[in-house]
Amino acid sequence: MQLDLLSRLKNETAACHARLEHALDLMRDDLQRDEYIALLERFYGYVAPWEDAAGACMPASLADFFDARRKTSLLAADLIALTGDKQFNVSVPQAGHDDLPPMHDIGDAFGSMYVMEGSTLGGRFIAPHVAERLDLAPGVGNTYFDGYGPRTGSMWNAFRATAAASVPALQYDDAVKAAIATFDSLHAWLCREAVDVDASQPASGAAT
Repeated sequence: MQLDLLSRLKNETAACHARLEHALDLMRDDLQRDEYIALLERFYGYVAPWEDAAGACMPASLADFFDARRKTSLLAADLIALTGDKQFNVSVPQAGHDDLPPMHDIGDAFGSMYVMEGSTLGGRFIAPHVAERLDLAPGVGNTYFDGYGPRTGSMWNAFRATAAASVPALQYDDAVKAAIATFDSLHAWLCREAVDVDASQPASGAAT
């Protein structure tokens, strides 16, 4: 029996999800303000071009659905609140075409979007933790992770329903590949230092 799209996405990206969550470790108690700001800058540099790429794969009938889920403005508001620099985006590196997961059709877009929308579920725990650790005023500096606030559950359910209704079964494999590629590209972009360290290490069994 063929699994439904959302079940496949959950099951087949579980390892990638755990790897990224462990690497970011946003729930740690020693999170520092400068580390958090640097992470938000990296998120901004990824999310802004990702939203443009994913949005371009959406049919006109889903434009409002997608636009309601754009979060670049939340990252911008957080960074301005934390740094006071309204021109921060001038110096923040932006992900290029090769840094993003390939997206060519609606299956790719929804597979990738599964990762980005799914992060709002974890954000319900991250947002208050960050606010407490960094002594942030309510709703200031953590709006990206707070996502949809009290609407998070209903927005996630709406995403699930729309994905199931919009992606044809023939594109399920593409959607899963896009989701995995999104987790991998996020890990490479957000955890660049760890990736660089890994790349510098000799392969297992290699001569030293």
